[in-house]
Amino acid sequence: MASTKFYLDCRGKAADGKGSIIIQIFHNHSMTSVSTGVRVSPSNWNGQEVVHISGAEVINAKLQEQKSSINKAIALLSFDPDFNSITAAQLKAKLNSKSTPVNKHLVSQLFQEYMDMGLKSGTKKIYDSTLKKIIAFAERDITIEEIDYKWLKQFDRFLSKTQGANGKAIYLRSLRAVCNYAIHSKVITSYAFDNFKIKYEPTKKRCISIEKFREFLSFPVTKEQSICRDYFLLMFYLIGINAKDLLLAKKSQIVKGRLEYIREKTNKRYSIKIEPEAQELIDKYSGRGEYLLEAMDHYQHYENFLHYINDNLKEIGTIKWEMIPDPNDLFGQPKLEKHITPVIPGISSYFARHSWATFAYDLGISLDVISQALGHSFGNRTTLIYVKSDRSKVDLANRKVIDFLLDS
Repeated sequence: MASTKFYLDCRGKAADGKGSIIIQIFHNHSMTSVSTGVRVSPSNWNGQEVVHISGAEVINAKLQEQKSSINKAIALLSFDPDFNSITAAQLKAKLNSKSTPVNKHLVSQLFQEYMDMGLKSGTKKIYDSTLKKIIAFAERDITIEEIDYKWLKQFDRFLSKTQGANGKAIYLRSLRAVCNYAIHSKVITSYAFDNFKIKYEPTKKRCISIEKFREFLSFPVTKEQSICRDYFLLMFYLIGINAKDLLLAKKSQIVKGRLEYIREKTNKRYSIKIEPEAQELIDKYSGRGEYLLEAMDHYQHYENFLHYINDNLKEIGTIKWEMIPDPNDLFGQPKLEKHITPVIPGISSYFARHSWATFAYDLGISLDVISQALGHSFGNRTTLIYVKSDRSKVDLANRKVIDFLLDS
């Protein structure tokens, strides 16, 4: 009787160092193999199953499903009169003639391959979340071949139950990127997104009126809120720098009075002149070690401190205490509940960047200079090859915006 087993084939010199998981078929003292379409690094294969990667349980379940499908097909072929006289290769040919689905490409594996191509940690989280949404919708891991226009419409309706238009767009863009990867890798030839349009809604502006911003700066706060407001203000003084780039900045990135860094999100190089107001806050919250600011002296992950900032910013406002009935109190005693009317509802670190751009525009600063300051593309791309960007214009714009806020 024929038998099967998994094997990680690492022959050849794949650029990514991965091997292909194959199903070996042994029959009549001969052996052949069938590809599963799954590729992993040797460190993620224990000889029996995939380990230590996202979605391993789903991938292993699908591998077992493929192996079981082959075993069932072999069992049926064992009734053929010539079964005991054919080789393993001939047995494989018979399996293929029966159209046994043994070489489909799992969406989970393609997502993993795409995520392993150098995506940043934050982007990987989005793709991992997208994969989980796909599996939750299908109630199983699926193959890339199953995704067509009809499937996308159904998936879009599924996402609509919990997501707005822009939330859905994030998941659909991630799936589209993986489908593009599958096309370019010649895994599939048909493209589900050919006639499927991803819908968006205009992004809600996160800017603050100049009057509200000034009220926000002068509003009485606690010590914790004061620290968080200072960090927010520093982001504003540094032209709306992304919180991650600021919190992870090193002291070595200060060069001749400028903060030199490459933005994590876009890989674009920035050079921001440190104005006196910004320098005062940098000195106030200077880090003890290599980090520019002390936040990373106390937090292992910058996201935790960012959550702390945003939570405290939302607490800056008028507090009203109210006695309300407490249904859980056995004696019917009311409980004291705090109600906050924030100076700026929904404020977060993103408001610093949007507000800087809005104030610059209100001051009549050209869109080209604003775009250059924010690191956006502007003008004709060919022309820009010959035009050297003038940082002094951005420096002057930032000074005007800061003076406008402080009414200097």
